[in-house]
Amino acid sequence: MNLSSSSEPRLKLRERLRGATRDAILEAAAAVFSAGGATQTRIEDIAASAGVAVGTVYNYFEDRTALVNALLEARRRDMFDALDAAVSSTTVAAVDKTHRGFEAELERFVAPLARHFDANRALLSVLLDEELHRGIDAKVASRRHTIQQEVLDRAERLMAKGIRSHALQKGDPAVYAALLVGMIRGVATSALDRPEARFADSAREIVRVFMKGASR
Repeated sequence: MNLSSSSEPRLKLRERLRGATRDAILEAAAAVFSAGGATQTRIEDIAASAGVAVGTVYNYFEDRTALVNALLEARRRDMFDALDAAVSSTTVAAVDKTHRGFEAELERFVAPLARHFDANRALLSVLLDEELHRGIDAKVASRRHTIQQEVLDRAERLMAKGIRSHALQKGDPAVYAALLVGMIRGVATSALDRPEARFADSAREIVRVFMKGASR
């Protein structure tokens, strides 16, 4: 009798069950956070919604911050796919004397960042609340730096296109990228303090102000 072959299906079943439990916890967390009062949501609330014991949640996620980051990680994939599409699109700014072609590309770049913020405002508020009370650990800080760098890298490629097509003044694409991303982060931080504010409403203004300062 081959014991290894008989144990393999059990291992795969166990992995599927673990994956299903993790997904159920994440789905429950997303629903509970979105229902309102995200910063007051407790792990107990999420466990009850998922139909599992509180200890089960902690078996998969160290704390509420880890759970929120897991949710955001999955949702960032769509955001980065949209950013990649915006950066890789063929620019028409070179033949557009008003630079409207590049400006439209810039809008397509800012839009997914705005959508991600507006869709995940409750989760981002939880992270901000946790950091205010507990600080930010090295692992979270490192991951955040990586995400910011990925956004900056894509923005830099877009800025290089704008310079080559003469839509932007000659300059360092990395500096232009830092200026653009800095504006985006500033607006996002401000919007978190104003529950009625939507990032999407400010996206066009970010592009307008950036182009006013950087365009030829």
